Amino acid sequence: MKIHFTCRHTTLTPTLRAFAEDRIERLARYVDDSSEVHIVLSVEKHRQEAEIMLLSGRRQFTGTAITSDLYTSLSLVLDKIQKQLRRDKRRYTDRRRRSTRAVRERLLASNSRDGRGRGRPPSPIYREPQAAKPMSPEEAALDLDCSERDFLVFRNSESDRMTVVYRRQDGRIGLIEAD
Repeated sequence: MKIHFTCRHTTLTPTLRAFAEDRIERLARYVDDSSEVHIVLSVEKHRQEAEIMLLSGRRQFTGTAITSDLYTSLSLVLDKIQKQLRRDKRRYTDRRRRSTRAVRERLLASNSRDGRGRGRPPSPIYREPQAAKPMSPEEAALDLDCSERDFLVFRNSESDRMTVVYRRQDGRIGLIEAD
């Protein structure tokens, strides 16, 4: 986080700089590292004013405080900025939570038939008519290897049972026979 100081009718002491930088580092958890902070300190008779402008990636936050002590002014304005940052972060996270909650509720509402939360039965997305041809498992494996399908249902010519040949995740071919 980059910090810039501007002083009007006063000088910036090392203790005041250290105080301001220490308090600003506490705000680092609310903003990213590319943020910039501009602090303006001014003194006019008994009025000592501290003004802060924090430029974040999403927004700009500003605050001003006037007291009879420069440290108190700086402390008050930093509290104001921290309050604004907390409020902004809360709004951002609530908005994200609200959107994911709304999506989840819409999904649950579309999957339920009635208000009791029972889902509708799964329906096939695409149905392809296919006749279970009699063939040997070796022929089915060759047929599956030539096609782009993940599985093939056929009637085993040796045992006369319904059989499924499928492509496994490791690239090999698996066989399932129905009883």
